[in-house]
Amino acid sequence: MSFPTTNAFIHYIKGWDDTTRSHPCMKWFEDYTMLFNSKEMFDKKYSEWHTDDYKYQKSTGEVIKGGAEAFEAVKQTYAPFKGTNHEPNWLCCWETEQGWEMVGQAVMFGNLQAPGGSGQVHADMKGDKWDVAIPSAFHFEYVKDPSGPSPGIKLKRTEVFGDSAPVVVEMLKRGMLKPEQLLS
Repeated sequence: MSFPTTNAFIHYIKGWDDTTRSHPCMKWFEDYTMLFNSKEMFDKKYSEWHTDDYKYQKSTGEVIKGGAEAFEAVKQTYAPFKGTNHEPNWLCCWETEQGWEMVGQAVMFGNLQAPGGSGQVHADMKGDKWDVAIPSAFHFEYVKDPSGPSPGIKLKRTEVFGDSAPVVVEMLKRGMLKPEQLLS
């Protein structure tokens, strides 16, 4: 039986490498991720890296639409963290009429704003220590846009699939969140 297929860039990795950098969209996305992890991205105007119709789907399934609103929701999701590191494990990227889509799995490492907690320490590939390590899956849509960063790409959609329970538990232990807030 014959069926239609699409060429895809599939790569199993432990972090970014020269192979991911050989793909123009994945090189762009590595730059984006580094700015995101350092929180420098949060000081930029959303429209520098995102489309005006950018959509963000939280791990809860809630979808926020509109560039400014969706980017603000992303910032709120990451507000409890003083630092993060998204360490990719594998990705599959394919070209579309408008740009590319990518699905992949990464571990999201994070250090929370408040000290304390369980005392568990999670190490990334470089040996850096983190409060939490959440295996997560992501789905991204990128579009070709000459007003975007080189080589002219912007992010149109982000979907996050991850278990936020470990983060919530750590936030409770550190007093960043009260149990009654879980019910509101």
